[in-house]
Amino acid sequence: MNIFRGSCCSIFGVILFFLLRGSCGDSKAVNIEHKAVGSSLHLMLDHPKENYTLVQWKLNETVFAEYYESNLKILTPKLFARRLRMNLSDLSLTVEELKFQDSGIFSIVAEGHHTQYETKCIVLHVHDLIRDVQIKSNSTWQQSKNMCTFHLQCLVLGDRNPSYSWSGLYVGSEQYLQFSLNPEVSNTFNCTANNSVSIKTATMNVKCSEESISNITGLPQYLLIAVGTGIMGTVILSGITAAYCRWRHKGIGDSEEGITVYEDVKPGGTAEKVKRSESIVNGMSIYETVDDTKVISNMPQTLYDKINYERHPAVGPSTSSPY
Repeated sequence: MNIFRGSCCSIFGVILFFLLRGSCGDSKAVNIEHKAVGSSLHLMLDHPKENYTLVQWKLNETVFAEYYESNLKILTPKLFARRLRMNLSDLSLTVEELKFQDSGIFSIVAEGHHTQYETKCIVLHVHDLIRDVQIKSNSTWQQSKNMCTFHLQCLVLGDRNPSYSWSGLYVGSEQYLQFSLNPEVSNTFNCTANNSVSIKTATMNVKCSEESISNITGLPQYLLIAVGTGIMGTVILSGITAAYCRWRHKGIGDSEEGITVYEDVKPGGTAEKVKRSESIVNGMSIYETVDDTKVISNMPQTLYDKINYERHPAVGPSTSSPY
């Protein structure tokens, strides 16, 4: 990350060098301004208004405002989009609500009565404010060394590329700090993040003890205990549910067997459980006729005969019908 940041700074420096040569030439009036996002930049002249006949304000060689023949006007309205304020009384300009893209080289080229004034250049750097700084800590136990290894990270809200500074038992200038402590040893560390427009500091006390150690993933012990308890509870609940489902399935099977099994009374007087499909003999079921126990009498011959206790005897050759 430092190599990338260094490369970006080098490239930006080269670009500024060529822009300075084009905009300011050999001018010695070069000022460097560091501004925060949302602040304002004031562009002032060095002499009274009456001394000038022509004034041009530029940003990276683009003329965005001009004073000529007693008139002050904006030439590039889209460049600052209603954020440019002009004062005709002293020929001063103000760029309000600065943004990152406003960074660059502002130059003022002015002419007077038979006079060419030295070009005034302002190199502007717009930075975001550092709003908050926090320290994140992960620690592991090195069994072979009998020591705690800590990994500290400085988290910054705001500027994406601030400068870092660690202080305490160990010092550093990077975003991360790694070190080891013996058991029961503690120390206080400070992380300071700063840029040209703001600075913030965070503090953390670390101690090599059983309570301060996280596992390799950096999770606190209480969180690991909670997760383990949740997993164990889930396993127990799943086992109870499975046992209940198996018991219920078995009960349903027994019930179904009771429904499909019938008592078949054999001629010998013994009862045997048979299935309904096995009770069909010669294509007839027990619902049609009972052949094995058929008794020749005047009683109903089938299950579907209408029972009538006053039924007349059957009509034979020697009898006549009562009807």
